[in-house]
Amino acid sequence: METTERNPTTLAWVLAVLIGVGLAGGLYWNNNRTLTHRYDQAEQRADSLLSVKFQLEGDNRDLKKQLETAADDKDYLNKRIDNLHGQLTQRDQVVNTLRQTSTGQSRTIRNLNQNVSRLSIVRDSLENQMVAMHDKINWQSQSNASLLKQQNEQQQEQQNRMDARLLTMVPRSAITGDAFRVDVSKSNKKVTAKAKKANTLTISLNIPSVLKLEGIQEVYLSLTDEQQKPMIPALHTTTVTLPDVNEVIPVHATQAVNFARNPQRIFFSLSPETAIKPGIYRAAVFTKDAYLGSVEFRLRDSFWFF
Repeated sequence: METTERNPTTLAWVLAVLIGVGLAGGLYWNNNRTLTHRYDQAEQRADSLLSVKFQLEGDNRDLKKQLETAADDKDYLNKRIDNLHGQLTQRDQVVNTLRQTSTGQSRTIRNLNQNVSRLSIVRDSLENQMVAMHDKINWQSQSNASLLKQQNEQQQEQQNRMDARLLTMVPRSAITGDAFRVDVSKSNKKVTAKAKKANTLTISLNIPSVLKLEGIQEVYLSLTDEQQKPMIPALHTTTVTLPDVNEVIPVHATQAVNFARNPQRIFFSLSPETAIKPGIYRAAVFTKDAYLGSVEFRLRDSFWFF
């Protein structure tokens, strides 16, 4: 009987212990889970705070660099400000100088304006004098033109009378060109009389209007020696028709001459390609049907040491 009574009690105690243990285990597990969760949260918070710490440290380093840069910028700006102060001082000096210069220029401009006014008065006076002078010059020019015209008419009339008188005194065939000139020059353009050094021959003459040559005609230059032989090789020969005879002449130069401009001067210039011997030579000028005149000239020999 006692055994039977004890068993339920024991069982009750066992159950109570088990329940207690269960409650204690539940409470421990629940507390342990809560602690674990809190630990996890604390660990996450610690990681977050550590990350924030690292970020703050990086920001701090950036801020230090920015502060250093700002300090450098401040020094640079201070230098710039000092330079600007110096430039402002120089500008003030320049402005003062310009003001003084402007004041002087203003005085100069006033003086110039006064001078211009005086010069304008003088200019007006001079213009009036110039107008009067122009009128006088025009009158004198007209008078001179009239006098020149009268003189030209008188000279032409005298020339015509002289030509007519000359024609009555000598036949036209006896009238030739005049003022013949022969220039012999060396290769350096200096004049020479030595045959050995002759490089260029220039023959010129005047054609008087009394010859009554007309239009454009070919004029021939013929150079011959005392034996009537060509002085130098000729370009060709041609026949000229003269009043008494037809003559074949050697031609050393030719040119077309407009005889509408008589009187005039004709020039021939030639450079011999062969050596010229010393001697006396004759330069004669012809047209196809007229003899215009001639001139003699001498080229002498050279000594061996010249």
